[in-house]
Amino acid sequence: MRRGLAIIVLLIPLLWTTWGWQEVSRNHQQMVRFVDIAPSADEVGPSGDVTGLGPFRLEGLWRMTSPNSRFGGWSAMIDVGTGQFLAFSDRNMRVRFTPPGMATPDIPRAKQVGIRRAIYQRKRDGDWEVFDIESAVLAPDSSIWFGLEDEDGLIRIDADRAKGAFVPIPALKDWPVNGGPEAMTRLTDGRWMLLCETCGARRGGLHLGLVFADTPDRSQPQPFGIELPVGFDPVDMAPLPDGRLLILTRRLSLIPPHFESRLVLADPAKLDPKRPWQAQELARIDTSALRENYEAMVVKLTPAGPEVWLLSDENGSAIQETRLMKLRLDMARLPH
Repeated sequence: MRRGLAIIVLLIPLLWTTWGWQEVSRNHQQMVRFVDIAPSADEVGPSGDVTGLGPFRLEGLWRMTSPNSRFGGWSAMIDVGTGQFLAFSDRNMRVRFTPPGMATPDIPRAKQVGIRRAIYQRKRDGDWEVFDIESAVLAPDSSIWFGLEDEDGLIRIDADRAKGAFVPIPALKDWPVNGGPEAMTRLTDGRWMLLCETCGARRGGLHLGLVFADTPDRSQPQPFGIELPVGFDPVDMAPLPDGRLLILTRRLSLIPPHFESRLVLADPAKLDPKRPWQAQELARIDTSALRENYEAMVVKLTPAGPEVWLLSDENGSAIQETRLMKLRLDMARLPH
């Protein structure tokens, strides 16, 4: 009886993310809709602030939908510098969109939204290669780098998007299946960093990573360990204006099944490969009005302070949503 109950409990997350799968007919409409679902004053309390967000203030929450059958599964996102974001999915798709509140007068209406394949590569049988994109970085030379699930390397797409190359990273061969570089970024000092989703003693909070002195094709990686909140996996990260690193983590809670996210802070200046790198929790996104499977993050610098944008992966499920969240970070409230 105990063994049977244990099996049922273990199957709950799988049933939750598969029962709701919905088949959609092929549709290539270039359209994205935003529905405002920010919590009301009654939901956030008399102060008007959502509890648990610490130095962040909620400035917007939207449900994103599209009739396009390729829409969904977003695991990475970059700011292309024109007022638009590019998001990438675990099905090798990308979507270009303008988030609510941003003006893009110089971009023609026909190019306000674009949903198409992210990486064009044909297999020997003539079919298209399907890559599970988990992370993305826009480099200073305007090339885009992708971290991939179950691959022992990265992909680099040139600035003109006409050429691409697979960049082998032999150290990734030791990372477990479904434990690829879910988080990848370029630090403000020029170093590059990858974090493994499931490497290390997760129950103790330790995760493994690689740091490169330069781009991953020009330098050798140095392994390190980082202490994150116990049970939480790193899913994206981005540098802040002061050089410190903001890391998005998430976990799946079983009863009832739901995702929770935490934002943590780590200082690259204190990274020592000989000992675990310490991270400090800043915020929790675990209230029912906000939580989803957030996997992508962009930190956008503005005169009013950094904007932190989070995008969720709905796993192709009818009972999950693609959500876009906007947070405002008060740098003065960060720990010293």
